[in-house]
Amino acid sequence: MRKRKSQVGFSLTEIVVTLGVLMVGGAVAVMNISGAVRGSHVETAYQNTLNQLRFARQIAIDKRTVCRVDFTAPGTIAVTQAFADGTPVQTETITLPPDVQYVVVTGMPSPPTPTPDNIGNGKIAIDFDRVAGGSGTTIYFQPDGSALDAAGRSNDGVIYVARPNELSGARAITLLGTTGRIRGW
Repeated sequence: MRKRKSQVGFSLTEIVVTLGVLMVGGAVAVMNISGAVRGSHVETAYQNTLNQLRFARQIAIDKRTVCRVDFTAPGTIAVTQAFADGTPVQTETITLPPDVQYVVVTGMPSPPTPTPDNIGNGKIAIDFDRVAGGSGTTIYFQPDGSALDAAGRSNDGVIYVARPNELSGARAITLLGTTGRIRGW
């Protein structure tokens, strides 16, 4: 009796099927990861904005001075501390990730639907100075923690952070001027 030599290895069909399954799995993974990365950019921008507002308020309280926060569309925050002699010194400037902006996207609430903390009209991305009609972009945190506008009035407002034309993941931050309360949505 002659022994048959067993064949070792994979056929071409088996290799092609295995590569096809791996490619489909890789494509699904890449699609899931890219969505997560986009979402993390919005979350990073939101957290940076929230943290800069809280930082400026805390600096004003701790140093018993006025701390100014300027927002510039599409995505820059500048925090400036005013010293006793009136000399402004810029302490920090933050820029949002390039694919995220201060922007209002279609589908965000606007009156009569309640906006976050019922502040703003849901049509302006950087909307402070609500007492004076809105659309202000500068906040002055006072030594008592309150927030005023340039005219010394209480400065309520809202700022929207999102990827342009993407409602999912969009965030909002509200400021109540009399108390300086900063709240994220």
